[in-house]
Amino acid sequence: MPSTRNIDDIHTRNTTIGVNIRYARLLKNMSESDLAHQVGVNSCYIQKCEAGQIEIPPPLLQDIANILGVTVSSIAHTPKRAPASNRSYLSKALDAVNQLENFIETKQGKLVKVGTPT
Repeated sequence: MPSTRNIDDIHTRNTTIGVNIRYARLLKNMSESDLAHQVGVNSCYIQKCEAGQIEIPPPLLQDIANILGVTVSSIAHTPKRAPASNRSYLSKALDAVNQLENFIETKQGKLVKVGTPT
């Protein structure tokens, strides 16, 4: 039976990969459905990948990286030292992605200030 630590490591890795995929996708100004269509999966599957809810098979991860024009290692990069709390890491990562989405939507050179957590 896997230890809790291993499960936490897998969750953290899946979350990191998902956030990095979403970030790269948004930089390409690509929707989830566009990416899904190009790799041959359902857009709900991409959504789950980006949320870190599933582990992406290596061949699919390579296809995603190729379409996004990045390397697998840049998507799968995990800091050597894990943050103290996976939840705080995820919250910060999602805040950064939301800021990026707002930036892309405005198509201006200024970041739109997003409400800070209380």
